Amino acid sequence: MDLTETLLRTQVVYQGRYLRAEEQIVRQPDGREAKREIIVPPDAVGILPIDTAGNVYLVRQYRPAIKQITLEIPAGVIDPGEKPLETAGRECAEEIGYHPKQLDFMFMYYHSVGFSSGKIEVFLGRNLDALPAQSLDAGEFIEIVTLSFEEAHQQALSGKIVDSKTFLAFLWYKAHFLSK
Repeated sequence: MDLTETLLRTQVVYQGRYLRAEEQIVRQPDGREAKREIIVPPDAVGILPIDTAGNVYLVRQYRPAIKQITLEIPAGVIDPGEKPLETAGRECAEEIGYHPKQLDFMFMYYHSVGFSSGKIEVFLGRNLDALPAQSLDAGEFIEIVTLSFEEAHQQALSGKIVDSKTFLAFLWYKAHFLSK
């Protein structure tokens, strides 16, 4: 059975600085029309920075969408014309004050496939070079938190870390890098 829907028309119902909301009319496999509400954010990266002692560098920040302070891996939006690998190095340096000499692609995922086109590529950052300081964007308030990987992993498993990219990065790292 072909489950593909055919896009008939799109109307942008909101265009902000960061994201766009679209109302799409599609033809379903059975021939009926249906309305889809789609959020189109920019693609992003996440970085799991780990030093030679096995410590991870996380950022603590307030997230207004969930009205909660979270603990996350450094991350950021891919600027126009920028490659994801470049964004990963830039964001790691800006947010935690360390530049990874080695960045390895870990995985890519779509964070909310039911209503969003947003994609995140996650990298492992190693061989960290200390910079003089963080270089945060205006209006960005971040605290750096350093934990052993095991402690951070346990916080994710216990529900203290709720961010999906961070949770997935820990699981991926444990399964693919620590199990060898």
